[in-house]
Amino acid sequence: MMRKTAMQAMRKKICNTGKMLLFLFALLFFAVCPEPENQPEARVSSTEEIRVGLKSKFAGKKSITIKNKQTELGYCDGREYRCETELRSEQGITVTPEKGKYFALDGIYTLEQAEGLAERLKAAGASAYAVLVAEGEALVYLPVAENGASASEAGAACKEAAKECGVTVMDAPEESTYLIRITAGARVLFADGAGGNYPQFAATEKSEDGICAVDLGERSYRGRIEIGRYGGKSSLTAVNVVPLEEYLYGVVPCEMPASWHTEALKAQAVCARSYALIKAGYHAETEIKRGFRMVDTVQSQVYGGTAYEHPRSTAAVNATRGETLCYENRTVTGYYFAASGGHTESVEDVWGFTIPYLQGVPDIYETNPSKKPWSVTLSGDELKRLLHSEGKNVGSIRNVMREIVTSSGRVYSLRIIGSLGSVGLATDALRNVLELASTKFRVFDSDSVPDTVTVQGASGTRTVAIHDCYVIGADSRVQSADGLTEQYVVLGEDNMTSYPRYAPEEDEYLFAGMGHGHGVGMSQSGAYGMAEQGFTYTEILEYYFTGISVR
Repeated sequence: MMRKTAMQAMRKKICNTGKMLLFLFALLFFAVCPEPENQPEARVSSTEEIRVGLKSKFAGKKSITIKNKQTELGYCDGREYRCETELRSEQGITVTPEKGKYFALDGIYTLEQAEGLAERLKAAGASAYAVLVAEGEALVYLPVAENGASASEAGAACKEAAKECGVTVMDAPEESTYLIRITAGARVLFADGAGGNYPQFAATEKSEDGICAVDLGERSYRGRIEIGRYGGKSSLTAVNVVPLEEYLYGVVPCEMPASWHTEALKAQAVCARSYALIKAGYHAETEIKRGFRMVDTVQSQVYGGTAYEHPRSTAAVNATRGETLCYENRTVTGYYFAASGGHTESVEDVWGFTIPYLQGVPDIYETNPSKKPWSVTLSGDELKRLLHSEGKNVGSIRNVMREIVTSSGRVYSLRIIGSLGSVGLATDALRNVLELASTKFRVFDSDSVPDTVTVQGASGTRTVAIHDCYVIGADSRVQSADGLTEQYVVLGEDNMTSYPRYAPEEDEYLFAGMGHGHGVGMSQSGAYGMAEQGFTYTEILEYYFTGISVR
């Protein structure tokens, strides 16, 4: 098995000959880690809870129903959760945004006192609701208008009922854009997040698979679920407040197939843990305008909850428990992506800032990438439309050319020339505007001769048509390239290059590329290949992240 000396040599030179080999790639699928927003210091440890916005399924909702028949309802004070009450309902618990204006009783109560007082007010002829506002604190709200009554009629009824109960109604009605209604059978509570707190729901019993999880119907989640109107929106979003290691149980199998080699899964677990530690930002408490920084999509890391957990992925998380990528004695962000196409990228050539541990390296073990080489053909009109969508207009497209290409073979800058001028697209922006899988591509028009490559043999260099060559397939058989594929991938000294077989039609532009994602950090497909060749997860990570240690 190769060790660090071999890995160091691999960075300097991948092949000991000038021969070119052709590889045919298979296709798998999984999600990729996104680009960074910033580089904050880690604020939580691996034993603490993080907050994950459930953006994929439970954001912008008119109502959210918790299917558990029994849950706890409580708050976090700093990093500690405390149960305020238990909710029981055969139909589950439904949370909806609450609209309207409310009078409030003068005074702060416990939840039990507030509910008792609300019942007394109802008996006296006024509608009233107990309202949770913080840990151990509740208020009593009375609707300004309900059941067709006018505001003056409601106000008079409130004051009369309050007088009968020996309490005082505040004159100015309270209006909150952070109020929610919690319905559990006949029991109705309000919760007001205006002070920066929303209640959290926790399961009290284990599910059929032995996990204590909050069931939201489409998905279930470990830890607790907080539901709120963050930023005062009229809709609801659910946030999973979950221990970091348990969060990773639902991330690793979504980001990497659980069937992959265990060392690759361990490398993925360390990357995902490092990423979350830096990006999560908040502890278990709420921030009222923005209740989370992490989400459950490719915008952060794909997180599917308990239904997506897999024993092999869970074992990889447990085997690396608490371990992160460290550079100069601090945890750093573990960026990763699906496939590099032969060489990873330095961060400054993608996001414009320099980080010493995020430098491009050859990726020759990525011989069976998760995303196969790709090609996209765009007409002049389609390019014009895509540019228009970004507020750019160059008229009729006349030429598309790569301006600056990085040492890894990625396009740093692309120039599109039209009848009214030209426009440049750079790094990840061009990938997003043109909707390409990566920036590692070549551009061909109708005048291109794509099916040619220069090779070096015993008698010197010569230019040949690829379809006249022979290739080594995945099964190690040598066979003619002719008719095998519409695109070829050629492995050179330390990188790969994509060659389409046919040029596009007139007024069309063919983008022939490989790789998937931003290309910074760990190639998941490369990690798979290295693990299959006997590398450990620490060796994999130390190869892709320059100068880091795993601890």
